[in-house]
Amino acid sequence: METLIPIIIILIASLLISHIFNKIGVPAVLGILVLGVILGPGVTNIIKPTHLIEVFAEIGVILLMFIAGLESDLKLLKKYFRPSMIVAILGVVIPLGSVFIFNYFFGFSLKENIFVAIVFAATSVSISVEVLKSLNYLSTIAATTILGAAVADDIMAIFLLSVMTGSLTGTLSVTGMIIMVLSWVVFFVLSYFAIVKLIPYLNHVGSKMIASQSTIITALSICFLMAFLADWVRLDAVLGAFLAGIAYSEVKNKEEINNSIQTIGYSIFIPIFFVSIGLNISFDSLGKDLFLIISLTVIGILGKLLGSGFGAKLSGFSLDDSYIIGSGMISRGEMALIIAQAGFSANLMSREYYSAIIFAVVLTTLLAPLILRHAILRKSNHK
Repeated sequence: METLIPIIIILIASLLISHIFNKIGVPAVLGILVLGVILGPGVTNIIKPTHLIEVFAEIGVILLMFIAGLESDLKLLKKYFRPSMIVAILGVVIPLGSVFIFNYFFGFSLKENIFVAIVFAATSVSISVEVLKSLNYLSTIAATTILGAAVADDIMAIFLLSVMTGSLTGTLSVTGMIIMVLSWVVFFVLSYFAIVKLIPYLNHVGSKMIASQSTIITALSICFLMAFLADWVRLDAVLGAFLAGIAYSEVKNKEEINNSIQTIGYSIFIPIFFVSIGLNISFDSLGKDLFLIISLTVIGILGKLLGSGFGAKLSGFSLDDSYIIGSGMISRGEMALIIAQAGFSANLMSREYYSAIIFAVVLTTLLAPLILRHAILRKSNHK
């Protein structure tokens, strides 16, 4: 039972740090991210990343994105599909190009350069979702555009990763790529059917069953199944969870489901997910790679802020909303960490640069909530 001690420490420390940060008016998620750095190998080494923490963290991010889907508006997502795509495309192209150019002058090999650029082209909207929720901004048009763009961004990043991994390791197969893309098409077609017909029906059946918490068990089962299917077709599990949440956003008893899922998620799994990001930080190479880390962090922030923000402005958003949308796309989080780990395992990046890249990804993720909060408060002050 000693494996439970780190969980106990994380939960109690997260509760205290959330109270302090909420008291001073700063998003609690930032405090929990910093807490992970403090508790992890980077500072005190009180908690080491374990398989149990990893599993809890995976469940946490799935539940967080399910909640984001639940609190979204399907009609707005459809209406703002086009601007979301523009935001996503420019939010991938500009960071990809800027990081590639910087790394070229820094002396990266072509293989490492391409891969690191893909890492920083990815967006992880889960951190932004938490900030948007804490500021009661998740149901706005800007937030809807961020969520839609993040879905498209994830798909593009995964596609680029698959193509580059295959081509750089010599395992690229045209047939394999066609099968993968077709599996994505089938997944989205079936997801649309599930959102419109199947999930509302299953929710109705679950609510009529004579069993304790039958509605919530049904919702969780569908959430995890959608996450599994998304991961199975080599998309991101959080995408499946988000789509399941979108389906439940249309049912009559969504408030009951939302409250219960939030209770489950925020009581244990979601805080562990945020802490787990900070646990990836190690200061071993900080002195040697300080310039690289700072440079990649700055380029990573500006690339998304300017790329996605410009995409929003092109789509007709105001300057304030464009700033919010650009800020909401900055966070790299678990998506970039997953891509970095995949590339490192495929020998696309040397150990020499791996720690510096992880440090820059986590640092970007730590700063993203502050920038998004500033963008939202800036708009509020302009009203």
